[in-house]
Amino acid sequence: MTATSVLDGDLQRPAASPRHASEVRDWTRLAGVLLARIYRTFVLGLVVIAVAPVVLGWGSYVVRSGSMEPSIRVGDVVVAKPWADDHRVRVGRVFVYDDPATTRPHLMVHRVVELRDDGDYTTAGDANELTDVTPLPRSDIRATAVLLVPHAGLPVTWLQAGRWLPLAAWLLVTVAAFALATRRLDGEPPRWRLLRILRDRFTSRPPPDGPSSSGGTEPGPPPRDGVRRSRTPLLAVASLVVVGTLASTASAGFTGHTRNSGSDWTAGSWTQPYVTAVLADRPYGFWLLDETSGQYASDRSGNDRTGQYYGNLALGTPGGLPRNPGTAIDNAGGRAVLGTQAVAAPSAYSIELWFRTTARTQAYLAGFEDDRDDNWRGAAADRIVSMTPSGHITFGTWKNGDLPLTTAAPYNDGAWHHLVVTSTPSRFSTVYVDGVRVVSGTSSYVESYPGYWRVGQGSTGNQNGFTASFTGDLDNVAIYHSTLPATRVAAHWAAR
Repeated sequence: MTATSVLDGDLQRPAASPRHASEVRDWTRLAGVLLARIYRTFVLGLVVIAVAPVVLGWGSYVVRSGSMEPSIRVGDVVVAKPWADDHRVRVGRVFVYDDPATTRPHLMVHRVVELRDDGDYTTAGDANELTDVTPLPRSDIRATAVLLVPHAGLPVTWLQAGRWLPLAAWLLVTVAAFALATRRLDGEPPRWRLLRILRDRFTSRPPPDGPSSSGGTEPGPPPRDGVRRSRTPLLAVASLVVVGTLASTASAGFTGHTRNSGSDWTAGSWTQPYVTAVLADRPYGFWLLDETSGQYASDRSGNDRTGQYYGNLALGTPGGLPRNPGTAIDNAGGRAVLGTQAVAAPSAYSIELWFRTTARTQAYLAGFEDDRDDNWRGAAADRIVSMTPSGHITFGTWKNGDLPLTTAAPYNDGAWHHLVVTSTPSRFSTVYVDGVRVVSGTSSYVESYPGYWRVGQGSTGNQNGFTASFTGDLDNVAIYHSTLPATRVAAHWAAR
């Protein structure tokens, strides 16, 4: 008779040997203990790295929003060296600073991307396509980021956000792992058990639980007191308490459109839909006019065409776009010249801005001239959009301008209005107010020359006999060396 018999058409497999089953159990228990110990070491190591610098006077900051991704993710801990006045601000480094955009205590973790002409700094999140709206003064910097500890602060962010399910799951897994890490195998430390299993595996000796060659069982160290096993799981909860107590929290809040669509929910009130819509059309220059002091207007297009303020105007006036926080300029005889160098006059172009006025005088809103001054000494000035004393918008009123386009309705009603003027190389021009086309047609002849885009005040008034300064508020100026389509103008208006 053979060693195997046929029962009901199936082969009857021999049962596993007691030694094999014992080894499987030993290896399973050993693997579980080793993995638990590795996890415990990893968690405690992260806690030590994140918290130890606090003892040295440094800071640990749990990041709770995601505009620095993928460099810094939600739940990472940034270890930062305290800032001193004699330290150098290096463009490209990550800093912890008081958010200059709010009066409430609020720490931010962003990268410094530019030293501005006025001495302040421009900051941005790595995941943002826009830089931050409000410039960063040197005095608001608190620390320089030095070390990143990944994931160490996730439980803290879950606790603060009220995300109880992932927090409870983490606590359950961590407490179980810490408890398993303290487990003894047959009263022996796991490393002893591993050595014995390996020895028995490769020397064909009896199983670890079997008799020794002397007829007894092999000796091992006596079991230790079980008190430690019951207390060590508390380290899991203690880790959360320590990080939450000693580490501060800081935001990497969104200030514009983010490339990471999965993190759009964290943007909250920081998003600026109008800014995002304008930048999607690649403006030649984009000046939010959000400066509250100084003489320079930051260009948000990324083309580094910094503008300059001149004359009688007040910065920091409340802005015109409720969903796009920022300020405006109150003009009473001043101007902004956009760009520090003369540029070639474009054949196709678009002018976009927001205005508010109750004035009853002829006024210059924006245009292109070969001169930066308020008293015209140049030879060319055109592409000018202005307002008549009755409040009508007109485009084409300049030297030899015989084809002006003028709106039927007035707009000096004290309300904010969105103005866009577009023109093709053939001089077919369109005036849009509040997202709607109000007048179009062939406009006045323009020349080709190097010059400057200007807002709020021109110099042609000295020649044409009208007041060259706009009296009122101006905000969010964008210039395009292309013709914006009507659909994009409507999209900008809708994003206000």
